[in-house]
Amino acid sequence: MIEKISKKIATLINKANPAQTSSVAVLTYSISVTINFLVVLIFSILLGYLFGRLAETIIALFSFMLLRAFSGGYHLKSLDGCAVVTVGIMSIIPHIPMTSIVNTVLTAISGLLVLLLAPNNVYDGVKVPREKHLLLKVISFLIVCSNFLFISPILSLSFFVQSILLIPKRR
Repeated sequence: MIEKISKKIATLINKANPAQTSSVAVLTYSISVTINFLVVLIFSILLGYLFGRLAETIIALFSFMLLRAFSGGYHLKSLDGCAVVTVGIMSIIPHIPMTSIVNTVLTAISGLLVLLLAPNNVYDGVKVPREKHLLLKVISFLIVCSNFLFISPILSLSFFVQSILLIPKRR
């Protein structure tokens, strides 16, 4: 659905001024990424509000997105699937009770996964130069390790979910 809507909007924009706009494919990609972000943001906020965990849901979502921006990770085949799964997970995270030991263990596992696997697929099809990999890895690791200061179950779960997405899928 997101892809179809994006393509229709891109086609309309391109038809309005073909000489001054990017190709339909480029516009479609940009629009689809924007719509996907907005859908995830709006529905996560809505569900967080409805379930009485708005602040926690926002923290889960933004910490997940922050780590993902630097570490990369697995992408679902469709943006619709991505939106549904992301909203679902970010809306569930605030409701999962956790002891401080589990919090610490999940943060440590996330840090280890990030050290071993980040960056992975950072910017879709864009190749990140090899010399930037260490920087992205260090930033990702520091983001995860910040939870040793915050000791937040929300951050620990959010970082854990994202670090799991770094594991290469089997072919």
